[in-house]
Amino acid sequence: MWAHLEAGHERSVPTACDGYREPAPPLTEAPRVPCAILGGSSPGPFFVDKLAVFLRRFVVIAAVGGVAIGACLAAIIPGAQLIGLAHHYTGEVQTLRQLSQRTTVYDAAGVQIGTLGTENRQPVTYEQIPRSVIDAVVAIEDKSFWDNPGVDIGGVFRAFVENVNAGEIEQGGSTITQQLVKKRVLTSERSLDRKVREIVLAYRLNEQYTKEEILTQYLNTVYYGQGSYGIQSAAERFFFKNDLSTLTAGEAAMLAGLIQNPEGDNPFIEPERAIERRAAVLEAEVKEGYLTQEEADLANLEPIPTVKPPAELRPDNDFVEEVQAQLLRDPRLGDTEKERQDAVLNGGLEVFTTWDQTMQDQAEDAVFSTVPDGSPFTGSLVVMDPKTGHVKAMVNGRGFTDSQFNVVTDGIGQQAGSTWKIITLATAIANRYSANDSVDGSQPCRLRGFADQTRNAGDSGGGGTIRAATAGSVNCAFVRMAGSVGFEKVAEMAVQLGIRRIEDPADPRPLTADWDTILTLTLGVVETTPLEMVTVASTLSSGGVRRDPVFVARVLDPEGNTIIDDTAPPGIRVMDEEAANCTVDILHGSLYAGNGTARGKAPTGHDSWGKTGTTDNQSDANFVGSTRQLAAFVWYGDAAGVVDGAGFGGEVPATIWSNFMNTAMAGLPDEPFPKNVGASCNAPGQRVNPDGGRIGEPLPLPRPVEPRPAPTPTEPPVIIAPPVTAAPVTTPPVLAPRFPVPPAP
Repeated sequence: MWAHLEAGHERSVPTACDGYREPAPPLTEAPRVPCAILGGSSPGPFFVDKLAVFLRRFVVIAAVGGVAIGACLAAIIPGAQLIGLAHHYTGEVQTLRQLSQRTTVYDAAGVQIGTLGTENRQPVTYEQIPRSVIDAVVAIEDKSFWDNPGVDIGGVFRAFVENVNAGEIEQGGSTITQQLVKKRVLTSERSLDRKVREIVLAYRLNEQYTKEEILTQYLNTVYYGQGSYGIQSAAERFFFKNDLSTLTAGEAAMLAGLIQNPEGDNPFIEPERAIERRAAVLEAEVKEGYLTQEEADLANLEPIPTVKPPAELRPDNDFVEEVQAQLLRDPRLGDTEKERQDAVLNGGLEVFTTWDQTMQDQAEDAVFSTVPDGSPFTGSLVVMDPKTGHVKAMVNGRGFTDSQFNVVTDGIGQQAGSTWKIITLATAIANRYSANDSVDGSQPCRLRGFADQTRNAGDSGGGGTIRAATAGSVNCAFVRMAGSVGFEKVAEMAVQLGIRRIEDPADPRPLTADWDTILTLTLGVVETTPLEMVTVASTLSSGGVRRDPVFVARVLDPEGNTIIDDTAPPGIRVMDEEAANCTVDILHGSLYAGNGTARGKAPTGHDSWGKTGTTDNQSDANFVGSTRQLAAFVWYGDAAGVVDGAGFGGEVPATIWSNFMNTAMAGLPDEPFPKNVGASCNAPGQRVNPDGGRIGEPLPLPRPVEPRPAPTPTEPPVIIAPPVTAAPVTTPPVLAPRFPVPPAP
């Protein structure tokens, strides 16, 4: 299977093409070229003769340069075999290296909201490429493309002579097919050895695939400059055109001209050279008969692009940034970090998120129209659907470009203040306390075993029921309630409802281990993120079924196959439905009771509940609340933690929440929560004993929620209590921790 091209010798050469042996002609004649080198079937006689002459001359020149022809031919064979083993084209050329493709991110309505990746490329089909682009590229890059066998012999000879005269590889004489081989099969190495490989493989590729397929792969591969890979990305980034068919003759010519020197002819950097290059392309099109001179003259008058596109593919808003972070942690996209990065940044995924653009606009308007002008404080809001866990909108303080981190999702969060009391209340009701139980709210309050004490906000206090203490947000009443039911149970319930914590690398104990030693745990002194707190609210509003926050509804691979589907995620029952409904019923008091801390802030025409929260020195003000359709949490304060005096949770935060709910819920039907349901809401009251339980009842009390540590990436979630038939409850996959513990300042 070797051609012996030795001057003055005639050797018998076996060929698989012909199935017989024939004498090899002398060097002065054109020898036959074995089909093993060309990769298969016998080539046409014209091309064989030309290629043979070229190879014979190459041997002489290579010998002078000290290059052994045997080494060159041996190097050809592996590449030829690679092409020869290729499958027939089925939408992707199997022999070519996989192209890096951008991942496209869409909102809930299917509108594109972002792109992710290392190379901005979106492959297109031949049918999507307009004739203006095809003609411009062929005219300037390979005018014989439609007729040549993958190699332009005349061009190769001309370049070869120039290279020999120069003593190095200066010209390539490359066709479009050769360029494709260089970019997707071989490398950009400048050597005679690689050039021979390129020529033979280009011929083989031309045999196996149609011209349309080769041109399509080429246009999807080449770099146009300015971060644009492939013709689709180039049209979008240079001319802001998603539809290639709308490209003008001048625009197509400019893009075609960029292929040879994408940086040197960049219209944003070298506008004069870009205009000259476009003119050269148009002149070539006229010469080849693709355009008339009049059409070319008009195209030369078109303005060149002046709006420079962003240089990198990266999120440009908080929601897409969180989507990227979630995808890079999702084990469904790969077992290792590298596998997930390749899938997300190079895999050409289509990501459909839960983001509602209309609701986002309403959330931003509610925040920015309520925060006073010139205020040192900022507001953040996150919205979640209790029925699905879908995060619908998210406002991050001052905005994406001005914020160092996302207040809603990043870091350890801020103190939630008295909004944490909803967790203490849920714990008590789940342990069969009654809304009618009486609890001492007088101040100051100190519990047995604790050296510290705390006080109420303002002059509130005195005796009252759990329902009344909740409406008035009486600190000492909740401290005694937490002491009665058990701080460790409150900490466990927090995790069950949605407060996700991770372990401190410097401490082998879970962070929850210390929560039961904090007297003011129920007052929200443990930092939490708004995303965690809205998950708690969502869990209560869904009748005790927790659905972890969902930012990504579906993910499709480039072929349209679904690889992630969280459009209707399962939930985990973490609380008895009757107890959850009673907890929500009690929480109506903040909005509707006469002593409610946010009375008058309920959205018009929709049943809702809520809870205010304010920290020491009013450094953080919060509000959490929900209807059956939407749960939302508002944080208001100074993200840097420097300025105090943000006010009470019932002021700016409750106003933001109310304004948002009124617009977002407009037009939706009212879905009332169950009223005054179950024994926990109707049982006769007893006196709460701050040292444990209620007066007259034996301890310990039965509880439906068993002790359980925070979820970890390796621990599958469990159904904690028997599911209620009305709630769709199954076991979802575990989500990895959302954030690391930040370093100490």
